[in-house]
Amino acid sequence: MKTVLVGINAKFIHPNLAIRYLYTYTKDEYDVDFIEFTIKEDVSEIVNKIYEYKPSLVGFSTYIWNIEIIKKVVVKLKELDDNIKILFGGPETSYDIEHWFSILPIDYLITGEGEYPFKALLHALENNLDLKHVPQLSYREKDNVLINKEEYVIDLNTLPSPYRLKRDNHNRQHQIQYIESSRGCPFKCSYCLASLEKRVRYFDRDYVKQEILYLMSQGAKTFKFLDRTFNLRKDYALDIFEFIIKNHREGCVFQFEITGELLDEDIIKYLNDHAPKGLIRFEIGIQSTNDYTNRLVNRIQNFAKLKRNILLIQAGGKIDLHLDLIAGLPKEDFQSFTKTFNDVFSLRPQELQLGFLKMLRGTKLREEAPLYKYKYHETAPYEIIENEDLSKDDVKLIHLAEDILEKYYNSHRFDQTLSYIIDRYYTHNNFQFFLEFGAFYQIRYPNLHHQPADLCIRLWDFIRYKELDENIIISLIKYDYLHKTKIKPKIFYEPIITPEERRRLYNHFITLYPNYNLDNLYRYALSEKLFINPLTYEEGEYYLIKLFLPHDKNCYIIKIS
Repeated sequence: MKTVLVGINAKFIHPNLAIRYLYTYTKDEYDVDFIEFTIKEDVSEIVNKIYEYKPSLVGFSTYIWNIEIIKKVVVKLKELDDNIKILFGGPETSYDIEHWFSILPIDYLITGEGEYPFKALLHALENNLDLKHVPQLSYREKDNVLINKEEYVIDLNTLPSPYRLKRDNHNRQHQIQYIESSRGCPFKCSYCLASLEKRVRYFDRDYVKQEILYLMSQGAKTFKFLDRTFNLRKDYALDIFEFIIKNHREGCVFQFEITGELLDEDIIKYLNDHAPKGLIRFEIGIQSTNDYTNRLVNRIQNFAKLKRNILLIQAGGKIDLHLDLIAGLPKEDFQSFTKTFNDVFSLRPQELQLGFLKMLRGTKLREEAPLYKYKYHETAPYEIIENEDLSKDDVKLIHLAEDILEKYYNSHRFDQTLSYIIDRYYTHNNFQFFLEFGAFYQIRYPNLHHQPADLCIRLWDFIRYKELDENIIISLIKYDYLHKTKIKPKIFYEPIITPEERRRLYNHFITLYPNYNLDNLYRYALSEKLFINPLTYEEGEYYLIKLFLPHDKNCYIIKIS
């Protein structure tokens, strides 16, 4: 019996770890293989490639980001050959089991951790055994759907490594390496599926270390730990941090999802003292700073302590911070969310992700949706439309702000410009900048491309519309644009530096930096006159020189009396 496991990923860089666990756990005993696609691929092509394996059983790893395309693939696959059996697994289909059997021609569905139930299903099918003994399996029997609610908790240290497949080695340096050092979550946040997991279990830490060493030896650069709260156990977290710092290779980055207020100060001090800059990245889910809202979703958070730890981390200058917010949580109206945003944005993380509440199947909050008068999309990812405290128009406004946050803040294309504008004109309400610019952007540029030069022009237009100090801010926009550009671009502005000023500037420059010559500058540099020093915000006449030599992309700010 040929079985094919299918992962349909958000992007090529995101490999599916789940199907690799199932494959490595069963491949020595059964005829199992796996194949991966992305959600942007054509449905018919996906179906044809799966069918080339001549499978008897096809298993799909389901999530909110891929379930809609999987629905189409399953229907077409069954139309092509109704004898192919369909198996679902994964967080998206582990709940509302009858729903999935009612809308799709699936044959089997495994809930929760799938390694042992999957092997048990293969054993039962190949030996024509009764399926009722397969734990966590739901299946069709005549016109009924039978559900086995028995759970099997596997010993994590009996699982074969999913990280050492030779077929993956040629993609290591181009893909994120997802690592599990534990499973489970200790918290009970009512909007999150992790809250339904029973307890936290750990892999042997020496095993985890050896797998990291192997992946690095194969060229892997980017690692993301899937642990829900990596720093739950201080000794475990510190040991892994020490190992990574002592054994990492140049260019590697490790990302961890942590609970910020639980982060021990000893760990912060160790990382600030010993971690190379940029090696470690923390993702911290703050979600809301409204205490009442947090209590309603069973979320325990001490924002004062969390903020203090974040500031300690930032003081070390070693760890990049990715902070998360969720718009649409219960009893957080527009005013409250504005405060939440400003509380967190004031910390100026490297990245601030503004997400929107998703009413995931199986979560307590989805069950409580009528209590708060939620309306949400019926198809995945089940994002909210409105609730009793946040109107549909409020949600749309926050979406506009989120779009600007992504294009202009998280992209880091406009670091100096945005800091100046927000600190000077939006000091008391940082969120207002993103709201105003978002509304302006939607009206003026609803369907245009988002090339860097286009983004500069639109920000410049907004500055003129708001009647802010145009000379100063356009100087900052020009600096950010040229500073971040690696290849000599077409400029989007009319230069104000005169040929005579450029000649004097270049002659002065080569006296300061004798390694350069006039030919280098005229051929491989762009220069412009500024009315502010973009690094210090000191106003006055300055000149910018950006080099585009093959191995020299330096940017210089020079003041000439």
